[in-house]
Order: sequence, then structure tokens, then C-alpha cells
Amino acid sequence: MTFPTELGANEWMMIWGAGLALLGVLIMWRVSRYDLAGAAFDSAWQVARGKRTAETPTALEEKYNEIAREASLTGKAKRTAGTVIGHFAAKVFNLIAIVMLLIGAVLIALGIYWR
Repeated sequence: MTFPTELGANEWMMIWGAGLALLGVLIMWRVSRYDLAGAAFDSAWQVARGKRTAETPTALEEKYNEIAREASLTGKAKRTAGTVIGHFAAKVFNLIAIVMLLIGAVLIALGIYWR
């Protein structure tokens, strides 16, 4: 079996497509901790499976406890605002990651198709 010494356009399309898709997955993974909708889904799933105990609070309870631990009302307001801003930023980055995944899949498919 011999390997080509140079990569053609279709191989580069597949490499760039896989790189974009991987970057999209990494972005989704990193911003998932700031998404309140994901935290709500995880909390509901944890409660539905009966895994919620006093020692293992749900994701929403953890976010609430972070806010409640602030000493002053101003600190609580800042923490709440940061949580809400993080949620909306996570939604934007999640949309960007989905677009990157789609572009990566198209590049991989075109690289395979033009072989």
C-alpha cells in the first residue's frame, strides 16, 4: 500500500471540515456550563431518575446556591446578571458552533464526493 506524498484539494477539504467540526464540538462543550436551558434539562433528568439527594443538588440548585452565597444584595444582583449574560452568550456561541458543525460536515461530504 502506497501513500500519496501530497494532499489534494479533496483531502484538504476533509481535513478542514473535520477541524471545523471538532472546534464546533469543543465550543459546544465549553459553553454548555453557562446555558440555563441545559441546566434545567439536566436538573429535570436528575430528578426523574431519582438521583437528586441533599448531597447531590441539581444543576439549577447549584446555580441558585452560587447566587445565594453572596453576602450582599448587590453581590447577588451582580451574580444573577452574570448568570443571565452568560446564558445568552452561551446561546450565541452554541449557534456559531452548530454552523461550524454544518460547514464541517459539508466540507467532509464534498471532499468524499469529489474523490
